[in-house]
Order: sequence, then structure tokens, then C-alpha cells
Amino acid sequence: MHKILIIGGTAEGFKIASLIEKKSFLPILSLQGNTLKPKEVYYETRVGGFGGVEGLKDYLIKNSIKIIIDASHPYSIQISNNALIASKQLDIKLIKLNRSAWRQTYSDNWLRVKSFSDSKYILDALPRETRIFLTIGKKYLPIFYDCKQWIMIRTIDQYNNCRTGNRKYITGRGPFQVSQELILLKGNNITHIVSRNSGSKETYAKIQAAKILGIEIIMIDREKESILGKNIHIDEIIKNTVNYLGRNK
Repeated sequence: MHKILIIGGTAEGFKIASLIEKKSFLPILSLQGNTLKPKEVYYETRVGGFGGVEGLKDYLIKNSIKIIIDASHPYSIQISNNALIASKQLDIKLIKLNRSAWRQTYSDNWLRVKSFSDSKYILDALPRETRIFLTIGKKYLPIFYDCKQWIMIRTIDQYNNCRTGNRKYITGRGPFQVSQELILLKGNNITHIVSRNSGSKETYAKIQAAKILGIEIIMIDREKESILGKNIHIDEIIKNTVNYLGRNK
């Protein structure tokens, strides 16, 4: 039976793995390991990195992987680059999910920056009484440790390197509702949001809530857009997978 490696613990990654399993293939969902309690599933999963390109190639060979589906987070640049290199060197089919970025509308109050460090520079220039909602995942949180403002930080599960003082730590996993986000933002008197442009439907509610309340969002752009230039729907990924395996039995 064909084995398919799906990279990424995103909502799309889980959905693709479930659909692949229903097609009588063997999905292996690779999770980065940032989430302490990932969703429980009935197909095979693995947790952690591969050890660079060579480690990934070794894994692909040992497990007789027929296709790689890269459904990683848009900001997980390194694993996407490694998957591209490994697939080319081993001549293994690679299908890349391209999740479109959120598009700013005329009523969105965004200040777009190129990096996490740039967003920190913006915060440093804001008044001390500014109240910030930081929603960027865990990896880059240390950049903001010395911010002078009050900050509410939301992660999927508990953040273990918490700093005390003017910090509030909350947990939550999407999908979120606009009503929930409105209550959260108003209840904590948030004046600014720092967010990645993940493009996720499950977390867009905070963008809508900020628009309603007129809250400025410091939006961190992606390092680079996918060369595909368009959104690749999950159904299209499944179709391409089935067709490829049908031609290469």
C-alpha cells in the first residue's frame, strides 16, 4: 500500500491525512512538536524534525514514501525548503499546499512589517499604556520579552517560558468565533494586535473583530509568497495524489 508523508500539523494537514486514509492509502502525518497535546487521530503520526535534508532523505528511503504533501505552516520556511530539495534529489513527487494570505481591505487598519523584529521596533515606539494582543505562535516570543507594555499572549497550549509582570497568558485552539474575539479584545482593552499573516480561516475571526473595533494590527508579512501564486484547494491535492499514484502503480 502506498505511503504518503504529510508535513505539517496544520488544520489542512490533518484534513488531508484523513482524506488520504479514506482513499485506502497510508498517510503519515509529521508534526513539528510545538503543540503538547496534538489532536488524536487514527492514522500514523510522527513528531519532531528530520535532521535537515539528509535526515529527511533517509526517512523517505527507509519508509518507502511515494509522495510528499507539504501542508506546513506558511511561516515554516525551512521544512518546506528541505522537502523541496529532498524530493528533487530522490525524484519523489512533491505536492505543495499554498494557503493564500489574508488580503487587507479598505476598512482594515493594518501596519504591515517584513519581520518579527520589525514588529518589535514598532512596539518599542508605542506608548507604555498601549495594550497588546500577541498572537504569533511560540517560536518568536522571546523577541518580545523586554517590551514595556502590557501584553496578552495566546498560544495553543501553555507557554512554559512565561515571564511575570505585565503579561497575561491564555490558551486557545481555533476555529475562533468573531463574538469570542470581540469579548476577548474589549474585555482586555486591547489597542494593538501583533499577528502573522497565516491566512488561516480558523483564526481570521480576530482580524474581523479588530476591524469592527477599529484596532490596529501590526501584520507580519510572510518571508516569501509561494511561487505557485494561487490557493491550491485540498480537493485538488487529493485528486492530484490519487491520479499520480494511479499512473505509477
